[in-house]
Amino acid sequence: MLQLCEPAVRPRRLSAEEFCLLARREASGFYRPRSEVLRMLAVGQAPGVCGPRAEPLAAMIELPLTANVEAAGALRRFLGRQGLGRGSLLGPPVGDRELLPQLLAAALPQACRHAGAGPVWAALEATPEAEELLPMYLEAGLVLRAARPLSGLAPCWLFARAPGLRPAELVWVPLADRPRLAALLGRGWAAVAAETAAGQVALGLCPL
Repeated sequence: MLQLCEPAVRPRRLSAEEFCLLARREASGFYRPRSEVLRMLAVGQAPGVCGPRAEPLAAMIELPLTANVEAAGALRRFLGRQGLGRGSLLGPPVGDRELLPQLLAAALPQACRHAGAGPVWAALEATPEAEELLPMYLEAGLVLRAARPLSGLAPCWLFARAPGLRPAELVWVPLADRPRLAALLGRGWAAVAAETAAGQVALGLCPL
């Protein structure tokens, strides 16, 4: 008799206590102090993925763009008039980074439903350790639009949903070439693809 294997991880909304336990292990400026994290969870939610015993393995906070918290307010200021109205912001992941593809697969459709016709954004703290995660956001269908602080002094990569985008010929820029990358992003370009060669990440950009 054929037996079906149970999935390695299951998506589930985490409680505030579960999320804070995962976030406590992170050297994250976005999820500090704890009082701000609790404010985020009071107005948002924490989609996560769990193991076979329902133990939390990885998660991120989803915020409505209208939330009265520092991260959402900083994004609204960056977007200007485009930040008015409905929309969603996914915070950086906490927990097992290897589960980021499964986490994004669980969190993005939900964020899109909550955003309605509004934008969906995702933030990833711009640390050297997070650079290997950047391609996973692009593979999930997001595009890199900016690099700027969102919460306190934490610099973040900012990704956005761009449905129906059909990139023209790409201009490849090494991730280490931050001045050129910042210049193209500032002109309204977006990174839509990534390549890794000899341990170095390069981004493929095109104008939106």
